[in-house]
Amino acid sequence: MYLIFLTLILCSCMKGEKVDLIFHNAAILCLDDSYSTGNAIAIKNGKIIEIGPERQILNKYRADEITDLQGKEITPNFTEGNLIIDSILNIKILKEIEIKQLERGITEVFVHNVSNDQLLKLLQYSSQMELIWHINLIPNKENVSFIRAKNTIKNQKIHIQGFTISNNSPEAILEACAIAKNQNLQIGLDFKKSKQFISIILKSLEDYKKDHRWFAFNLDDSEKNTFKLLEENNFFLLLNKNNKFNPSLFVFGSKSSKNGLYYELSVYSKLNNVDFVKILKSISNWSNYLTFSETKSGSLNIGKYANFTIFETSLSKSHDYNNVYSNATFIKGKKIYSME
Repeated sequence: MYLIFLTLILCSCMKGEKVDLIFHNAAILCLDDSYSTGNAIAIKNGKIIEIGPERQILNKYRADEITDLQGKEITPNFTEGNLIIDSILNIKILKEIEIKQLERGITEVFVHNVSNDQLLKLLQYSSQMELIWHINLIPNKENVSFIRAKNTIKNQKIHIQGFTISNNSPEAILEACAIAKNQNLQIGLDFKKSKQFISIILKSLEDYKKDHRWFAFNLDDSEKNTFKLLEENNFFLLLNKNNKFNPSLFVFGSKSSKNGLYYELSVYSKLNNVDFVKILKSISNWSNYLTFSETKSGSLNIGKYANFTIFETSLSKSHDYNNVYSNATFIKGKKIYSME
């Protein structure tokens, strides 16, 4: 068997289309709508060229770097839906946060209720970070003035998504909604803290017909009629871990506890008899829908960015999620983290 694979690898070096990277002898979970799988992946210019059976990929492509993963699992990179950060930030603290995320295959994080001081620190240190930050600001005077002056900011690492609405004043809420509509930003409703202002927010949307993907989280199961109103106005309803499961609406139920993101999701999976792989899709493919990037990343498919993690032990089959770590994590085909 070893001689057969050695022959395939040698042949792939001499014929076939040239790509940058080939990983084979892997267990690949694409986490797309079809829950596709594969054993090998070919990557070129930071994008996925093909995923398929090992022999097919090795016969069809050649690369200078071909890696036998010895059965390791590959998944898309994941998103932490509600990262809590300190009020005081410096590069040491941010690097500690980053390593804790990257070592679990998490390359993007959502942060809510961000102050102006926190935003300025994130922007200051963004060039030194690999993690991608999706920022929802507090709609206070400093942040509103900053957004009006700078317009939208979206560098490679810091993406200002919009504002988080919680227990703000009606005036602040209306101003945040107006800016969001004008600059194509998002509004995230902390439902429990802002439900008394839902009518104000919906009225501000009466003449707004864009695909805005505004969303609500911290939902209360007793407010079914309000949920219907939000859905009629194209809100994306993000359920919490205690609500009925819907794999497309689970993003903000994935808030990490001291036990870690995967452990928390695995507990939910067992309690609600939901397949763990479906839950993984909710923190990869569907979280990219919120950031308008579902055509570029989120699942592993031909033409999408090669954003993926190789796990040292199987994430989908593990019985001890506290000990599941990334062997290596890639963004656009570039290795940004390695446990070595």
